[in-house]
Amino acid sequence: MQNPARIQAYDGMVASVGTMGARAIVTGAGAVIAAVVLGGATIALPGPAVAPSGEGTMPHARPAPTVHLPETVDGWSRRAPLRRIEAAGMFDYMDGAGELYLAYRFDHLDVAEYESPEQGEILVELYWMQTSDDAYGLLSGDWGGEPVALKETVPAAGPRALYGAGLLRLWSDDLYARVLATRESEAASRAVLAIGRAMVTGRRDPPPPRLATSLPQTAAELTLRPGSVCFLRSHLVLNSAYFVSQRDILGLGPSVEAVAARYGNARLVLVRYPDARAARLALESFRTAYLPETQAGASSLAKIEDGWAGFGLSGRGLAVVFEAPDRTATASLIAAAVQAIETLEASHE
Repeated sequence: MQNPARIQAYDGMVASVGTMGARAIVTGAGAVIAAVVLGGATIALPGPAVAPSGEGTMPHARPAPTVHLPETVDGWSRRAPLRRIEAAGMFDYMDGAGELYLAYRFDHLDVAEYESPEQGEILVELYWMQTSDDAYGLLSGDWGGEPVALKETVPAAGPRALYGAGLLRLWSDDLYARVLATRESEAASRAVLAIGRAMVTGRRDPPPPRLATSLPQTAAELTLRPGSVCFLRSHLVLNSAYFVSQRDILGLGPSVEAVAARYGNARLVLVRYPDARAARLALESFRTAYLPETQAGASSLAKIEDGWAGFGLSGRGLAVVFEAPDRTATASLIAAAVQAIETLEASHE
């Protein structure tokens, strides 16, 4: 008899979770002024205030960021002033698909358009986030595309920009940007990359979130798969990386940091909460909803329908493993992930 936790009805439809995770649970229910330089003219725009990674409060703001958008580039001319989209208007702007951006600590979106009578349009979207980590998170949701260097000196820690099929996506400090040519051509590609280079010039290049760079590289026979690391704060983003539950059974949110990654076919979700109590409550929520056959405690594992799953808790860190091939691999990956978060906590970062 099939476990009802593995297949559940949602809005009149049945979601089989065999491709999502065997126990995916589906249920029915002070702004800083940023200077934007446009072809030599400086326009004041409300920019994002700043919260430290993992915190829900908004303390001292850092100096206002700047971004440069040329008025013309290779035959394309920028239209009228930037269009501002606040959080409340994201769903209308994106035709109901704004959840991804609001799942991070989003401030606002600025939109610019370039046009060429013969070569189509180029759309520029500037997603201003509250921290560099949040902008990185948006890029990390999809590592597809060819890495491109927009600066002569490229930071060592992974790609900052990806290009493919006329679309450039980039992370530059607290800015995530998309530059899209409506007609793909060599000229459009050059123009898109030129706009990207102008945008990142003079901007800081902070490192990726420490939680993302603290993941274990190996555990038993498992190896971290390149291009699989996704930094997130919301169960909506987690579900896009690996579907666990329609409900937020891991207690994610704006004050929480998490990463999802693949080790072969196994999945690791590593979470850092604001405090140890929040981590304990999240573990109990997850355990009772997803692994009720396990015993309450700081660590446990079990064989379920699509492999082995388990969890490990240490302080305000929680490691959860899905679809591991056997008990040994599960225990090893949990132990390595817990060690990684303990090392990170010991560094006070």
